[in-house]
Amino acid sequence: MTVQPIRPIELMEDENITQFEFKDFIGVWKNFMPKVRCDKFIEHFEQIRSHGSVVEHPDPKEQELMDGTTQFKQGSLGRRDESLLLNYSDASLNYEANQYLTACVQHYIKKYDQLKTGKFISEDCKMQKTPPGGGYHMWHYENSGFGHHARELVWAIYLNDMPEGEAETEFLYQRRRIQPTAGTVVVWPASMTHVHKGNTVFTQDKYILTGWYIRVP
Repeated sequence: MTVQPIRPIELMEDENITQFEFKDFIGVWKNFMPKVRCDKFIEHFEQIRSHGSVVEHPDPKEQELMDGTTQFKQGSLGRRDESLLLNYSDASLNYEANQYLTACVQHYIKKYDQLKTGKFISEDCKMQKTPPGGGYHMWHYENSGFGHHARELVWAIYLNDMPEGEAETEFLYQRRRIQPTAGTVVVWPASMTHVHKGNTVFTQDKYILTGWYIRVP
């Protein structure tokens, strides 16, 4: 199914309508998804979490909330979070998320037009909840490792505001920290130029949508 962007490119480029910034090949669209819509995603996550009402999927492991601590041997990276794949749990919400995302990615590709030579598809839309004390604190980049080499772009949509000084997405070489605010969309390259980490959550739960665009032939 072709996803129709929530806003046409002409309005994405109009700074009186869309609040955006391109710097260090990182695109940021401030508070792009309305907070009322962000709250719907959080409500869905918590409903799944409490009732376990998820859509059937061929891989049983992906029918349940995934505990981030199990992804790393002995929890050696100190990761603690829960996630679900939105594209398997709610097709309508998944489409809506991709409407906002598509508008931003089209804007990003127009800005960095060498990407126009490629063809990209969006991988799974993962929704993630990180509790106080959690976060993925290891520096990493997204197309490292076997099976991830085709990842071209990474994206995140923050679903709730976080207090200043915690839970940022931090970029190593760019020396930048992106503060989570509800509805803000961030897009950046998946390569080693954009090594990053999630900083520690201290005071409240953090909710995000995240995923990748992969290059296809």
